[in-house]
Amino acid sequence: MIDCLLHEARAAGVQLLARNGIEQARKLESGDFELTLSDRSTTVCDRLLLATGGSRAPTGAEIAQSLGHTILPPVPSLFSLHVETPWLRSLPGVAAADVEVSVPETKLRERGPLLITHNGVSGPAVLRLSAWGARELAQWDYKFPLRLNWMPDIDVASELQLRRNTQPKKHVVNSPIAPLPARLWEQLVSAAGIPDETLWTNLTRAHSLNLQVLLTRCELPVDGKTLNKDEFVTCGGVNLREVNFKTMESRLVPHLYFAGELLDIDGITGGFNFQAAWTTGWIAGRAMGLGSAGASPAVFGAPPKTFRER
Repeated sequence: MIDCLLHEARAAGVQLLARNGIEQARKLESGDFELTLSDRSTTVCDRLLLATGGSRAPTGAEIAQSLGHTILPPVPSLFSLHVETPWLRSLPGVAAADVEVSVPETKLRERGPLLITHNGVSGPAVLRLSAWGARELAQWDYKFPLRLNWMPDIDVASELQLRRNTQPKKHVVNSPIAPLPARLWEQLVSAAGIPDETLWTNLTRAHSLNLQVLLTRCELPVDGKTLNKDEFVTCGGVNLREVNFKTMESRLVPHLYFAGELLDIDGITGGFNFQAAWTTGWIAGRAMGLGSAGASPAVFGAPPKTFRER
């Protein structure tokens, strides 16, 4: 893909300035931009596209702000959660197909597959929760209670009673309720204080209630997130109200354009963020090309980042 883009750029007569980043941009009275590059040289262009990425490349946001734009503070988005609970940490690699995750006393609630990792929990449900709650979770320094309903479509109380009636002589620990993974069921039974030798017919009311709570309202103390630089994307950037999305041109500074994660855009999966970067880049490039016959636009962007889908 890179070779294809480079070939097309050369064929179109694009001048590439590699390993020479932009340090400052100044709007001239003529309407052009004077750019100061990292080698301290300067150049002038009549159109400027900033596509420098998210919070790991602060220069783009600083330039946009110096030209009059509002920058919403960047915070991580799409990250896993650290949980120290011993019984959970004993299950790395175990996945549950349909789990409802939420943060008590907030509107943050998501549902989908969940993956237990060596450090806590991840998977689509957790990643979506971290995306929609990026700013709130950052304000709490990523320390908050996470509530899990492992069986959102099942009447757990009725299911436990059914097991007591139909499988009285079976051990509780060996009788997982589908689709819950057997290893996860074993740990939840143990966490409920139910001895391994307990039969369904001997399951006490107190133990049954403990298990029911763990299956439907299991609370885990979150004490952090994925280590810095491992997040997929960032939330924050150039205020979207200051950008014309038909052209990606600034509403404040004529002939200034934006694309990619420098904008305050982040989606609920890595794929949405790829699409946002490609789409805004295409719109901006097309608008610049159509409006700049014979002009010399300048495009400065960060090196490609490695994204990982989970």
